[in-house]
Amino acid sequence: MGTDVTYVEKPPHVDPVRMRHITDEALLAELGVTSVAQARPWRRRDPVWPRPRPEDVAEADRLVGTEVDFLDKGHGRSRLYGFHYLRWMMPLVSAYAQTGDPRYAREWDRFFRQWYAGRDLVEGDWPGLDVVWYSLGVASRSMHVTRALAVFGTEPALSDACWLEMTKTVVGGARWAAEEHDEFRHGNWQFATVCELLHVARVFADLPESGQWAEVARARILEHLERDVREDGGHHERSPGYHGMCLGGVQRAASVDPDLVAHPRFRAMHDWLASLTTSGGWVPHLQDSGVVWPAEMMRTGEELLGEPVVPVKGSHALEDSAYTIFRSGTLHTVINHGPYIGHELEPHSHHAALDFVSSGWGVPLAWEAGGPPSYDDPGYYDWFQATRGHNTLLVPGEDYAEDRRAARDLFHAGEHVDVFAGHHHGYRARHDRRIVFVRTEPSYWLITDEIDAEAIWLIHGTSPWVEHGPGHASSQGPGLLVVPAQPPDEVTFGSGPARMPDPATATAPYGEIHSLGLRRRDGRFTVAVFPFQDVPPEVQVSPPAIRVDGVTDTFTAHGWARDGLAEHWGGR
Repeated sequence: MGTDVTYVEKPPHVDPVRMRHITDEALLAELGVTSVAQARPWRRRDPVWPRPRPEDVAEADRLVGTEVDFLDKGHGRSRLYGFHYLRWMMPLVSAYAQTGDPRYAREWDRFFRQWYAGRDLVEGDWPGLDVVWYSLGVASRSMHVTRALAVFGTEPALSDACWLEMTKTVVGGARWAAEEHDEFRHGNWQFATVCELLHVARVFADLPESGQWAEVARARILEHLERDVREDGGHHERSPGYHGMCLGGVQRAASVDPDLVAHPRFRAMHDWLASLTTSGGWVPHLQDSGVVWPAEMMRTGEELLGEPVVPVKGSHALEDSAYTIFRSGTLHTVINHGPYIGHELEPHSHHAALDFVSSGWGVPLAWEAGGPPSYDDPGYYDWFQATRGHNTLLVPGEDYAEDRRAARDLFHAGEHVDVFAGHHHGYRARHDRRIVFVRTEPSYWLITDEIDAEAIWLIHGTSPWVEHGPGHASSQGPGLLVVPAQPPDEVTFGSGPARMPDPATATAPYGEIHSLGLRRRDGRFTVAVFPFQDVPPEVQVSPPAIRVDGVTDTFTAHGWARDGLAEHWGGR
């Protein structure tokens, strides 16, 4: 599979009328029973559920008695679709599983029957894309409703009418998905949908149609593992969040079809997440991703694989996904040198290349905008996706080309020093960047950039920048000290929203990141970036020598030396 696949998914072509109007009698006949009472003891046939969370009880209590307008476009153009996934109702299921309190089942019944009665009336604002009958809507609701069917199965507070409507929703969705996805299409929509289709086919194995559902689903899943997952295990959209969504789908499918576990890409998808996981336990929010906390997914994967998933030690490259990773102790850096990737509706790639993020001591150090709270967010295009929200060069007044032809020219993982060099053509002039990571303590990064244009060298920290000696430092530690070798023509500051991972709670609420910009008319930059836990180190930056905490390093075009230690790397 090429690394620069682009595509446009065709709009849904299956008429959903037949799926919308399954009669109660026909459903019971297909289930092989004559009454709802006979059908309701049905239990889900696989063990992989999200584990109940204690905090779900409080969230369920907040839902009790609330009124919801399922037709309200005030949810937002994109959020309206997500609202109809019904994930927001799942705390009721989790709370019932933990407490057995029937009021949670009654509230689910009330919400779901209201949704079912009005689902044909919902109108969205994405042209040609039905809010209810589209791939992710069908798949996501099925995941949630099948769990609710299992948990509430024999609870009298859930009415027979609701049970029938829930079951018809799952069966009708499976019919739609099997017809809609009769051929391969790139992207997370189809991948996630056919994984859920296989799950439903195995759970409802007694239905006459289940064999055909399983045949379609398994064929598509195998195609996605071969054509939509890169050899290094990364989903081709290069977004950890969407990778996790697809991996979760494959895990769900493998829980009912264990043969999928033997596919080498199944294991590789877990290894990919492990490679990107920081010492704080999260995966950075690269591209349109949220911050990913992979621990639960890794536990599920290890249960299915029957063995632990162990991350690669030290620095290494995810060749096919075009991410290079520096890792030493608590410090972790990810460098992006990949292509802009298309998508079914809107691309999840950002307008940046040779950008990087770093973390240490369990917190972000050099951070970036990441994915938005919603694709309806007013800052989606001019902050979250934009070049200025990333740690790279910004050329003022130039639009960033999608066909950026980014490439890595050098990767050296040495005994003391790691080196990345790469280039891209996102601007009219070629941008070259080299990042040297001095792994031997005191550790730091030396970043060199060249472009034949006036440019701003950008880095974003998690606290405001203050002047410190020859450069600028984060006002709070852990943080960074940024020291340019040549004085900039201008120093600029800014800020914007970004998710901030909190290892104590495994959450990432939105906070503010602070940008430091170094403008130079000649487009030439040499900048040393020093991490610190409490207070900035004392440094002198005068290449070829850099002095930090009493230690002097000497750099050449292809080498580094310190106190009798030396290392060389190739390259131009």
